[in-house]
Parts: sequence; C-alpha cells; structure tokens
Amino acid sequence: MVFFTCNHCGESLQKPRVEKHYAFVCRTQKFLTCVDCLKDFRGEEYAIHIKCITEEERYSAKGSLLNGVVKKGEVKQESWVEMIASILDKEPNMKPAHHNLLNTILGYSNIPRKKPKFMNFIRSSSGGRVNMKEVEEVWNIIEKYKDNQAKENGQKNTNKSNDNTFPDHGDVHDATTKRKVDNEGDTDSPKKKKNMVSPDEDSILREEKFSFQDKIIGVLECKKTISLKKLEKKVIKAYLNYYGKTEVTPKISKKFNKKLKKIPNVEITEDQVVYKGIEA
Repeated sequence: MVFFTCNHCGESLQKPRVEKHYAFVCRTQKFLTCVDCLKDFRGEEYAIHIKCITEEERYSAKGSLLNGVVKKGEVKQESWVEMIASILDKEPNMKPAHHNLLNTILGYSNIPRKKPKFMNFIRSSSGGRVNMKEVEEVWNIIEKYKDNQAKENGQKNTNKSNDNTFPDHGDVHDATTKRKVDNEGDTDSPKKKKNMVSPDEDSILREEKFSFQDKIIGVLECKKTISLKKLEKKVIKAYLNYYGKTEVTPKISKKFNKKLKKIPNVEITEDQVVYKGIEA
C-alpha cells in the first residue's frame, strides 16, 4: 500500500483515502509527497503511483531485483485493496462489526481475492479470534462490489469497442490510404526519433522539471522548523530519486543552498531553518 503526505496539512494518507481527504478536509488542489521515495505529485498525478520501490531495489546490482518494474499481480492487488477501502466510504451505515473487520483487513498485505482462501487467510491472521459468520457476511459485501465493478468495466470496454468502428462507405478507403501514407512517412522514425534528443538536451529538459523551491517549501510547510542538514538531505534525496542518481555532488548541494536563500520568509540561523509562511 502506497502512503502519501498531504503537503497542505501534513496528514499521512493511504492512497484510497486521498480523494476523501481533499473533498472534506483540505479543500484545495491536491499536492502530495510519497512517504517512501519523497516524490511530489500534483493534481491527479498520484493515481499512477501504484508501488514505491525501496532504496535496496533502486540501488541494487542490475538484474538482482526488478528495478522498480511493477508486477501485474501487484496492480491487481492494489485495485482490490482500493475497492475494499471504497466500501467503507460508500456504506456509512454498515454494522460496526463489519466496519471494524474491513478496517482490520485493510491493514493486511496480499489479501486473497477468492472466498476459500480469503476465509482461511482471515482465520489464520486473527489467530482464530474472529467470528467466521461475520467474516462471511463481509465477504458477501465485498463480492457484491466486486461483481458491480466487473459489470462497469465490461460496459466501459463495450463502449470503447464501439468507438473504434471503421468509417462508413468511401471513408474506409480514405482512412486506409491515410494510414498507409503515414506509415510510409515513418519508415525510419524509431531510430531517428530516438536520436533527435541528445543525452545533454534530455538532461536539460529533465532539469527544468525538478523544482528545488517547490520541494523546499513543501517540506517547510509541514515542519515549519527543521535543521539545515535534515532539510538538505530530504530535498537532495528527492532530487536523486527523480533523476535515478545515487551520488551527491558539490554542484547539487550548491544549487540547493542557492535556491534556499532565494525563498522569501525563510530564516536561516546557524543550523536551523525556520519558515514563517507566506505573507498576507
């Protein structure tokens, strides 16, 4: 389960709780930071952050781990957990015992998606100290939502298939001809397009995307007062994660200090950084 920190109020949020948080608590634009990799997400960007790899996975020898590639099974498990979490939001009047059991289930990892395995999993995880009748009732609730979700996905796929039908009559020939011309024009495109942007240019483009100032302010809004060393470590770690680097160079530290000094309402005293907020 991926956890985020809200950069407005500092609350720690499970991914399924993000929408509800910004609908009822922080009624503003979404601005989140992943607890594990410290990467920032604005708006709906957080939705594609399905799994956060650990530092061991990120920096291990090539081939020894999955290098951050998310397995298909993990995507299914994430979707399964999100569906179970949504039940708590959609069923506010359910029995307290069911509500508590669902909350407990969300604390587990690798929750089975088949009834027999689910029942055995809950029994063994609770050490037998659970009412199995209530577990079965909760499974029936989950299964109802599971079936509804399957129907919705089937309807979406049907609509998508209908949208991809061919044009009528003479338009079929025109569309085919157009595809032919486009394909002929792109004969040597894969290699050429790949080489159009040099490594240096790509580095420059990436450089423009990471904002030291946004990250510094994001950390300071949560902490208000923080040691200079700790602030630098957090921001530079986020920078390295963003670019897939491992080495901290003097140039990066110099850039951090330069950006920090330019931020208004920030007071640096000895080894402490104090953020006084944005003036009205």
